Amino acid sequence: MEWKYMVGLVLIICVVIMWVTSAEVTQGVFEDYKHPFVVSYIGTSLLTLYLPLAFFKDFLLKLLRGLQGPQNPSVQHDDKHRINLKTLPDHVIELGTKEGGNDVMESQKNDGMLSAMQVVAFGFCMAPIWFATEYLTNAALARTSVANTTLLSSTSGLFTLIFGAILGQDSINAVNVVSVIISMTGVAMTTFGDTWWPLNESKPITNNNENHVIVGNLLEMLSAIVYGLFSVLLKKFSGEQGEKVDMQKLFGYIGVFTLVALWWLAWPLTAIGIEPKFTFPRSTNLQEIIIINSFIGNFLSDYFWALGVVWTSPLVASLGVSLTIPIAMLEDMIIHGRQYSVIYMTGAAQVFLGFLIANISNWILEKLKLRV
Repeated sequence: MEWKYMVGLVLIICVVIMWVTSAEVTQGVFEDYKHPFVVSYIGTSLLTLYLPLAFFKDFLLKLLRGLQGPQNPSVQHDDKHRINLKTLPDHVIELGTKEGGNDVMESQKNDGMLSAMQVVAFGFCMAPIWFATEYLTNAALARTSVANTTLLSSTSGLFTLIFGAILGQDSINAVNVVSVIISMTGVAMTTFGDTWWPLNESKPITNNNENHVIVGNLLEMLSAIVYGLFSVLLKKFSGEQGEKVDMQKLFGYIGVFTLVALWWLAWPLTAIGIEPKFTFPRSTNLQEIIIINSFIGNFLSDYFWALGVVWTSPLVASLGVSLTIPIAMLEDMIIHGRQYSVIYMTGAAQVFLGFLIANISNWILEKLKLRV
């Protein structure tokens, strides 16, 4: 595997740990301040901070190039020409040779990277989709348990597979289908598996209102669908390894558009009763918790997750979300002493197996001689 793929896998696992921890903190916040929209709005708007970081990075790179001195134009041109020869298809190289190909190959190179305005437009289109994912998850956490949201978010692999096929980003092959089926079966097994708490450990407080739980589950299912769509679109327009777009700028623009253009959604959501009337957090301590949790659970994890998607694949990243089940299980066993049945632990193992199969799908296809 290429180093970017390996780093992408590590980032996905780190993000899963961040999301599980952040979800626990978020549900604790909702006990005193049940405002999912405000929490989502703050968290997504924080992504704006990536813009000054990205432009400062560009400034430093430009400054370093200036300090190195100008290159010989002819040498620079030859270097570009050699790079294009290695990366372009044979018929493009032949066309370039016959018809003054330097211009053809240079335009081909420039077409690969999205322009500044295209990145802005891409961020504008993706902002409401990503915000919907964040809000639906937080709205679900306000109504149901972390365990339920974790289980339902794990269905995103199925929707990612479907959207990938519809949008032409990824083909449905036997190995991908098997990996999703194994993962989904594991998720189903964990729903039927028994868990129990030791006598000396109090059970975490959860919302026992049945109607709220049903609504929360539906919201998390919608979040899984939107998540699948976002991850496929991100990969499709960012390139095989994210080479078409600066991910910091993209998420920075998502933060800007959320901050500027989506605040008004609080009014209709309040009017129809989904959101409570807006109030500020009562204590400074609670405000600090919301900001710190948003920084870890959104600012850092969202960017790391995006890199994980473009450096691996949307399906691998989506099945990686399912790892919240075994990771949350291990956290509960170690921290709270919670105990799990054999069925539950087998299901958690299957979730991990589905993730593993998705990562070696190309190798399996080549061994079975199924790849065209």
